[in-house]
This record gives sequence, structure tokens and C-alpha cells, in this order.
Amino acid sequence: MKVCICDDDISQCESLKAMILAHNENHKIISFHSAEEMLFECEEQFPFDCIFLDIQMKKMNGIECAKKIRSIDKNVVIVFLSAIRDYVFEGYEVNAMRYLLKPLDQKKCHELLDLIESSIQKEKTYLYVNKMKICCDDILYIESCGHYCSIYASEVIEVKMSLNELYSNLSKSFIQTHRSYIVNLNHVDAVIADHCLLENQAMIPISRSSQKKVNEAFMEYIKGGLL
Repeated sequence: MKVCICDDDISQCESLKAMILAHNENHKIISFHSAEEMLFECEEQFPFDCIFLDIQMKKMNGIECAKKIRSIDKNVVIVFLSAIRDYVFEGYEVNAMRYLLKPLDQKKCHELLDLIESSIQKEKTYLYVNKMKICCDDILYIESCGHYCSIYASEVIEVKMSLNELYSNLSKSFIQTHRSYIVNLNHVDAVIADHCLLENQAMIPISRSSQKKVNEAFMEYIKGGLL
């Protein structure tokens, strides 16, 4: 799980980081010590599963920061941190999952992390590339060209990754139709001979060696066996 901590108290950051790693040493954690730093570094993208956000920071406080996050990302989990209870109701305005009081309790922190992991598993899957979090459901197809791949979603995103690297991080609704293409079966209207017809009318080639596999996957998807 990718976790962000934003707190201007460095000792509190380190304490929370230790608690999170004690829960699972494979959690990936990045820390910021001001709301301004996080907003600048993230460049209007928040490639995290959850953000632990201190409310009482200097300059921009956590509530204002959360509002800016929500104007861009409606899905990332936000957890508020504070030494006082005064801002509990403001948390509802930005759909915060929880409000943790300082000093932090490791048992409560671990219970919350369990809850976050459970909720993430029930939600949509995301692809993390170029410091961006792309909802897999929004991806129509991916095209490989040389050392780069183009991800076609609401916009075209170019990444320096191999098609195989991307494929290994996608859900089972995706299938490779050709050595240069992956399609999302959620957006396929029909499989016609050696092409997939997508809902946006794009025609994606199917290699001869992949025709049987693609046809079977599409039929399974139609029957509801995939998703």
C-alpha cells in the first residue's frame, strides 16, 4: 500500500511511519512536512492509497489542504491527525475516513490500516505511473512503440515502460491482443476477425497467434465470468 504522511512535526511523522511499517514492512511511505510541499511535489496528482494529514499545520492547515486534494482526487483515503477534537465535523466535508487523535495509538492505527486495505480491495484498481494514479476502468487500450507505451484513457499518457511491465500491473479485464497492444474488455464492443472494435470506434489489431485467446476471453467476459 502506498501511504503519504503530511505533518509539520517531524517526530510525529517518524512515529507514524514506524507504526505503519510495523503493520506491514512492505508499505511504501512518503513524508511531507507542509501542505504546500505536498501539493507542489504531487503536481496535482496524488498517487497514494491513503494520506495521513495533520490538521494543525503552519500556513495552510490540513482542512484546506484536504479540500484541494478533493478538488482533484475524489477517491484517495484521507485520515486526519490532530491533538484536539475541534475539527471533527470538518472531516465530513471532505469525506475523511477517520480522525486519529495524538498521541497516536499503535493498535488503533493498525486497525485503521486493516480497514483501509479492506476498502481498497473492494474499490476500483489503479495503475501508478509517472507519479499518476490512473483508474484502470478508464483505460481503453495501451499501445507500445519502441521503449515507450501510450495509455489511452480520458487523455493519452506516454510512459517509459514495456508493455509487459504494464500488463503485469493490470486487472484480469485486460488482455494482450498483439505484441504492441493491450485492450480493456470493458470497452470492447465486438471482436471482428483480426480486430477488436472499441466503444470509441478504435480498431485494435489481433495477431493471428492471439485470435483464439482473445475470442475466448471476450466470450467469457460477455457471460460474466471475468468481472
